[in-house]
Amino acid sequence: MRASVRVMTSAMAAMATITMVAGCGGAGSDAAAADTSPAGSDVTVPPKDLVLSGSELPRGYQEMPIPADQMQKSADGMLDATRGADISPAACAPPSAIPDTMDMSEMGMLVAALGSTTLAEVVTADHGDMTAIRKSTTGDCEKVTAAIKNGDAAGSSSTIVNTPMDVPDSRADDVFAVKQTSTSTVNGREVTATSLLGWATVGGYSVAVTSGGLLGAPDAVVFNTTLVKAIDKVATAG
Repeated sequence: MRASVRVMTSAMAAMATITMVAGCGGAGSDAAAADTSPAGSDVTVPPKDLVLSGSELPRGYQEMPIPADQMQKSADGMLDATRGADISPAACAPPSAIPDTMDMSEMGMLVAALGSTTLAEVVTADHGDMTAIRKSTTGDCEKVTAAIKNGDAAGSSSTIVNTPMDVPDSRADDVFAVKQTSTSTVNGREVTATSLLGWATVGGYSVAVTSGGLLGAPDAVVFNTTLVKAIDKVATAG
């Protein structure tokens, strides 16, 4: 049951990130391939070289190496779950342009854990649509309900409440973060989980950092510190 909840909450938490990466000109999309804007000249370092290293993680967090094929399968599963979900309000649903797959080899990704709490970072070589991110988590979309039809979490339902967070100063061109509380029903049992999600544009790159767990809310200080460190590393090296 916990595995299904993790899939459910991960898929929901990924929706706004997918809006940026897959639906708004991100890695692997036709829009990205056709992008001839000046932003392209800002991309000089591969995204995989810009994610935080194990030594740059918060104290106690251990990097979780994930084989490339497993990462690709997980990403495709999240896309499938996201694409097939019934979302209310309907205006908060992810874009219809979500592809069948994302090429994870084009992204930089780090996953780490401390006990039951996970911390993840994604860096992509694109200009994410921060307006779409804000729209998908504020206003009428501050509270969203979803029913998952596809994948391991099929048959699950969830209510998501988004609360915007203050973010410390950084070198981002734009940055936005939310606290997301998800109450999911899986096999007739209700589970509540809290995630912290942050997105930023830095030069020609997009950065996303998430932290979540099933046994309590993640540490906001650790999240904010990691988000700023991830942004500033891209700003420095990129």
